[in-house]
Amino acid sequence: MNTQKLLYKNVEFNIDTYWLDPISDFTSEVKHPLVIIFPGGGFTFHSDREAQPIALKFAAEGIHAIVLHYKLINDGKPVYPLSLQETAVTLNWIKSQAGRHQIDLNKVFLIGFSAGGHIVANYNSLMTDPETRQEVFDEPIEVEPCATILSYSVIDLTMGYPDDIDESRKISPNMLYWQTQEHLNKYSKPTFIWQTVSDETVPVMNSIIYAQKMDLLNLPYELHLFATGRHGLSLATHITEDPGEGSYVNYSDAKWWSMCLNWLKLQRVLPV
Repeated sequence: MNTQKLLYKNVEFNIDTYWLDPISDFTSEVKHPLVIIFPGGGFTFHSDREAQPIALKFAAEGIHAIVLHYKLINDGKPVYPLSLQETAVTLNWIKSQAGRHQIDLNKVFLIGFSAGGHIVANYNSLMTDPETRQEVFDEPIEVEPCATILSYSVIDLTMGYPDDIDESRKISPNMLYWQTQEHLNKYSKPTFIWQTVSDETVPVMNSIIYAQKMDLLNLPYELHLFATGRHGLSLATHITEDPGEGSYVNYSDAKWWSMCLNWLKLQRVLPV
């Protein structure tokens, strides 16, 4: 893993890169897909449980991975629009690395967990629409994500998380960024969604309303709701278990990973 500093209009942010090295035995170049990971953390920190462990799982499947340390509210400034601008800058930077690291630019996708999922969902709505994109980022974006993955994601800031309207205003005083489902459009990308019905932090209706809106727009999606399991499961195995907190292990919910890989095959991101 290497940390790379990027800039958006003199605002610095970090990404962690997990590059796959070329296999010297191969007689021809192999280009790999790439995933950008947005960890959760309630917009106040980036959860390590949803960063490196996820990156390494994708790497084991032949996918380059980047963990994006997006804008938080710790300095008293809102998350939006800077987090979306940081995402756009990261996508443009990826193009500059495509030759060096053998990246398949047609197979770049985003995955978000909890609060990080809100940023991914907003990107899939506001940043796929040419008109609203111009309001957020006034430069060309060189790489278009082909798909998104939402893991127990915050979708609508008025639907249970945060539970205080003032906290929603800290995330963004502009309500344009609150309800990600409302800005889905014909250009939005196929999405894999999973959550547990018993999620005690982000109500499961967040995932349901997003899938419902995609369905109304005839956008491709796959939705999996597991009966039980706490918020923040990550891989839901011992790999991401907080020591002494067995509630982070749920091998039924852990099936989301194999389901997600199968879906990536359906999207032609991974070979069938």
